[in-house]
Amino acid sequence: MATTSPNHSAPAPAPTPLVAVLALTFLGSLGTGAVTNGFSFIASEGLGYGRKMNLLLALILGGTYIIGALIAGRLVAKLTIAKGWLSPRGLLAIALVIIALACQLPMLAQVLAPELMEPALWAFIIIFSPATGIFWPIVEGYLSGGRSGKALRSAIGRFNIVWSVALVISFWLMAPLLGSNPFLIFSLLGALQLLMCTLLYWFPAHPPKHLPEHHEPTPDVYVPLLSIFRVLLIASYIVLSALSPLLPIVEDKLGVDVHWKTPLASAWLTSRVFLFIVFERWHGWHGRWWTPWTGMGLMVVGFSACMMSPMAGNLGLATLLFGLIVMGMGIAITYYGALYYAMAVGNAQVDAGGKHEAVIGLGYTLGPMLGLAGLGASGGNPDTFRIWVILLVTGSVIVSALLGWSLIRRDRHKRTSKP
Repeated sequence: MATTSPNHSAPAPAPTPLVAVLALTFLGSLGTGAVTNGFSFIASEGLGYGRKMNLLLALILGGTYIIGALIAGRLVAKLTIAKGWLSPRGLLAIALVIIALACQLPMLAQVLAPELMEPALWAFIIIFSPATGIFWPIVEGYLSGGRSGKALRSAIGRFNIVWSVALVISFWLMAPLLGSNPFLIFSLLGALQLLMCTLLYWFPAHPPKHLPEHHEPTPDVYVPLLSIFRVLLIASYIVLSALSPLLPIVEDKLGVDVHWKTPLASAWLTSRVFLFIVFERWHGWHGRWWTPWTGMGLMVVGFSACMMSPMAGNLGLATLLFGLIVMGMGIAITYYGALYYAMAVGNAQVDAGGKHEAVIGLGYTLGPMLGLAGLGASGGNPDTFRIWVILLVTGSVIVSALLGWSLIRRDRHKRTSKP
C-alpha cells in the first residue's frame, strides 16, 4: 500500500479566479469613482456647496477612510481568524450591504424629508468611506493570495487598468443625472453594491495564503527609487484630494455646462489609464531617476494650471484640460513607480494592504486641509485663494520629495557605516 511521505507538503490552494476579482474590482470602482472622486460634483449640484463645504466634506471622507483601512486587518484577524465568527468573504458581503444601505440615505431624505438632505449626505459619507476602507484591503488580499512572481505582477497590472478604466466610465455615467437628480446617482450605486454580492460566490471563504517568492537580485538604484516614490505617492493623493473638491467650482467659473462637468473632469482619469498601459508595456523607465522627478513636476504643473484656468480668459477651458491631462500623467507615473519598485525589491506584502490604503487616506485628508488653510489665509478672495492653494500644495510635494531624499541619505549612511 502506498504511503505518504511525512515531508510531502500539500499543494498550495488555488488562487481566487482572476475574472471574479477583476469583475468585483470593476463594479466596486464604478462606485468609489462616483463618490471618492465625484462627491463634490453631486454636493455642488444637489446642495449648492462651494469651496469651504466641499473641502470639509473631503476632509471627513479622507479621515474616515483611514479609520476603515487601519481596522480592516484587525477585523479580519479578530472576527474571521481568532474568533471564527466570520470569514473574510462574509466581511466583504457585510461591507457591501452597509454601503448599499448608506447610499440610499440622501435619496430617501430628498423624497421623505427634504430638510434632512444635508445631514443625510454627511451621514452617507461617514458610513460609506470607512466601509470602503475595509472593503479594498480584503479585495487586494484575494487578488494576490495564492499568486507570486509573474502571475502576481500580471494580476496587479490588470487590476490597476480595470479600476482606473472604471473610474473614467463612472464620470461619464454620472453626467446625465448630475443636473436633474444628482442624489439618484448614490441610490443606483447602492443597487450596484447588492449586485456585487453575487460575485462572492466565486470567492473562497478565506483568501489563499501568499506564496513565498524568490526575488532576483535587483539593481542597487531600485531601493532609493522605492523610498522616493513612496513619499511621492502620498503627495499625489494630496494633489488629487485638494483639486477634487474645487474642480466643480473651477468649472462653474469657466461656464461648463452641468452635463459636461464630469466628462471634462475625467480627462485626468483617462490620461492616467494611458500612462498605466504605456508603463506596463514599455520597460525603458525601469531604474531611471527621471521618473520620480517627472511625475512630481507634472503633478505640480497640472494642478497649478487647473487652479489658474479661470484667470486665463478665452484659453480657460484649454488650460483646464491641459492641466487635468498633465496632472493625471504625473499621478500615474508616481503610482505605478511606487507599485513596481515595491514588488521588485520584495516589499509588496499584501498583509499591509490596509496600511497602503491608510497612506492613501492620509493623502486624501491632507489635501483638503491645505485647501481649507488656503481659504483661511486668502480671506475668501478667489484669486488670492488660488495662489495660496497652489503654494501650499506645491510646498507639500516639495517637502515629500525632500523627505524621500533624506530617507535615501539615511539608508546610504547606514550601509556605508556597517563594518
